[in-house]
Amino acid sequence: MNILMIGPSSASKGGIATVIGNFEEHFESDAHTVTYLATWQEGSFTQRLQTTIHSFFQLRKIIRDKHIDIVHIHMAQQGSFYRKALLLLLAKSKCRVILHIHASQFDIFYEKSHPLAQKYIRWILSKPDKVIVLSDEWATFYNTLTDVPVTVIENAVKMPAESTYNNASQHIIAFGRIGERKGSYDILKVANQVGQAFPDVQFDLYGDGELEKVAAEIEAQQLNNVRLGGWIDATAKEAILQDAALHILPSYHEGLPMAILETMACGIPNLSTRVGGIPQAITDNENGMLIEAGDTDQLATKIIRFLENQAMRDQFSEKARYTIATHFAIDPYLQKWEQIYTKTGEEK
Repeated sequence: MNILMIGPSSASKGGIATVIGNFEEHFESDAHTVTYLATWQEGSFTQRLQTTIHSFFQLRKIIRDKHIDIVHIHMAQQGSFYRKALLLLLAKSKCRVILHIHASQFDIFYEKSHPLAQKYIRWILSKPDKVIVLSDEWATFYNTLTDVPVTVIENAVKMPAESTYNNASQHIIAFGRIGERKGSYDILKVANQVGQAFPDVQFDLYGDGELEKVAAEIEAQQLNNVRLGGWIDATAKEAILQDAALHILPSYHEGLPMAILETMACGIPNLSTRVGGIPQAITDNENGMLIEAGDTDQLATKIIRFLENQAMRDQFSEKARYTIATHFAIDPYLQKWEQIYTKTGEEK
């Protein structure tokens, strides 16, 4: 089967790019060959626009020249939805389509859309042959919008050969887009309280987003234990993962964050929220910690309790890696995709 995968360049920022990068690096099959078409890349507005326009012109040519059987489209919400919707319609006339939805706020996007836009969204979601989502919670939602079969395939990551966890680390890290949706301001709200109990512990926030606004808030509150590290490359990330006590992501809306899976694979415990597919990876007080989104009292309490208890840190670390190895490892994940491609092709 010849597969065409459509989404952002794997060199781009964000979870979808990481997923595509994992396919590029690890997917091997005697039965299926994957070709990649980027619809987005980092750069100026002109560069991004050129990449998008190029993908529209290249789509049918690649389908024809590569004898594509299945187009695998990665989609989020808002602009991503509308761009990919057009590509989906172009592809559908030529071959079968799998729509892989990673959106963290598709429910809000849909609810805030005009009734005519909602009708268009439902119509687009009726066009693919299969819809793939990241969690049972999201499957329930999309089943209200489409009669197309919806299948859950959680994200997955490559397992490091061994744990890199440093249980004596003084660093609490957060990876991902910095802003309100990711709970960045909630981290700022608890930083002083944690700092009073553990003066040597530092919060390191890595990512792009509302950097100037968050930096201004850090300065206004004189938070000496919070640092913005910006967006980092793979080499810098590897060093950071070797010196982190805890990864926190107090998000308000999510799919299934790659940052959580990647840190758990390294043995780094996580503190996150009961949203999206996160509870499928983190079991509270077993391999990590969960709170309700926006509950800063619980956020502070659980961080302090965690830092006070080395046995807890070690337990969560060991069980976090076990969770990834048994449920979110890359090899069984790619085997699921091989089966999806085979079954979709057989349904012609």
